[in-house]
This record gives sequence, C-alpha cells and structure tokens, in this order.
Amino acid sequence: MTFRRLALLAATGLAAGAAAAFFLLPAGADSAAVTSTTGAAATTTTTPPVWVNDHETRLGSTVVVATGLQMEGSRILFTYDLFSIAPLEAFAALEEPPELFAGTVPASFTLTYPGGTTTARPLGPGQRAGRFEVPTGVTTAEVEAITIDSYWVPVPGGYTVALSPSSGAWVPVAPGVRARILQVVEQAENYLVIVELEGEAIIANDLAIAGEGRDWQSSSYSQIGGLRWTLDFRGEVLPDPVVLTVRGVGWIEVPGGGPVDLEGVPR
Repeated sequence: MTFRRLALLAATGLAAGAAAAFFLLPAGADSAAVTSTTGAAATTTTTPPVWVNDHETRLGSTVVVATGLQMEGSRILFTYDLFSIAPLEAFAALEEPPELFAGTVPASFTLTYPGGTTTARPLGPGQRAGRFEVPTGVTTAEVEAITIDSYWVPVPGGYTVALSPSSGAWVPVAPGVRARILQVVEQAENYLVIVELEGEAIIANDLAIAGEGRDWQSSSYSQIGGLRWTLDFRGEVLPDPVVLTVRGVGWIEVPGGGPVDLEGVPR
C-alpha cells in the first residue's frame, strides 16, 4: 500500500463516516424523521442509521469480522477481515478496491477461556491475525470470548525533524518511531547520509525520510541491517543538524473496541 493511498484514506475517513449513514440504511428505511400525530400533538421520532450487523465489530470507519480459530502448535490463531464502511465515492481516486482498505485496525485482543484469559497483539496494522498463548489442554473449543482492547488510528502528514550527524542522537519522528543519523559517507562529489529508524517494524515501514531542497538528490530504503534510509546530499558542506522530512503514515494506539462475534466462526 503506498503512502499516497494511506494518507488519502485517513484524510477522507472522517467525512466518509458521516456520509456512510445514508448509504447503509436498510432497504425501505426512511432517512428522514418519522412523524406520528395523536390528537393535536405531533411526535417526531428519528430512525437511527444501521452501520453494522450483529456479527461485526465497529472501529471508527472500519468493521472487524472474525473468520477463523485454529490451533497453531500450542497457540490459538485468531484470524479476521477488515472492511471500510465509508461510501464508495470516498475512494474514487484510489486504484485498489475499497474493501482492501481499513482506516482503523485492531492493536490488541483478550481471549477468555474457562478459568482464565490471555492477550495477543497483531504484528502491525497490516496484519489480520492474533496469536494467543494458552495453557496445555486449552483448544479452540474452549474459547468463550475474544475482545478488542485497543486499535491503531492512522495519522498522515509530513514531520520535519532535525538530526545531528555529529552526535547521532535519537529523535522521535512519528508515534512509536524514532530516528538518528547512523553514518555519513563523504565522497568526491556528495555525502551519503544514512538514517536509521527504530520502532515497530511494520509501522516504521509506513514512513519515508527525505531531504528538502536542491542539495538533496535522492533517498533509498533498505532493511538490510535494520530500517535504514540512504540520502544523497550534493551541497558543499553538510549542515549540523540536518533538517529532514518524514512522510507517510504514523499510527496512534487508542483504547477501546469491544467484543468480537464468534458465532459460526470455523474452529
């Protein structure tokens, strides 16, 4: 998923949520108020919009649908799908089908079994599974409930940061991610500035670092040896600190969610 698509999704999510009420009303329902008259007095009743069905858990502009429970060695693997409930018009500029996008995604779960509970976290926003460590003898048949405890919300934009090539100090660059200048390689006509990111790997992969101005020619990404960006500086003297821009999507974890419906889920 590209940074442009993620940023556009998050920007449209709030407006899409309000508009989705109109598109998701059940067939035959009236989106306007319903008025009844008793004698001379008139009573107005508003019909609430139907956002999700009983088998879905709503997280902002996204719904979570459980798809499976299975044993994976000594662990229980819980899988699920995510679907946007924003109207299709909100995704008109995107190249991929809207069902592939989710504005908010689960970040942590609690599984309840007879006599106890256990927790799990997906590896990152791009994942669709949680793995629960359970005591010996507990199987999928004993799963009583699964609850979403928190979820990630995307925050798009550009962050300007100042990194020092001389100190190599770590600097926060996005929620849960920090960066530093790991190395500067001076060459005949340029400097290669190697910037290292540290944080949850999948979340950090949603960010890109670049220099601003005519002296910065390019930037390239590599996971070899860590999460690193190599920036090409063509100016005469490399400044200290170096001012760079972090683009893409950061993720903020917020509490909340609710129970996941497990009725009919394969076990």
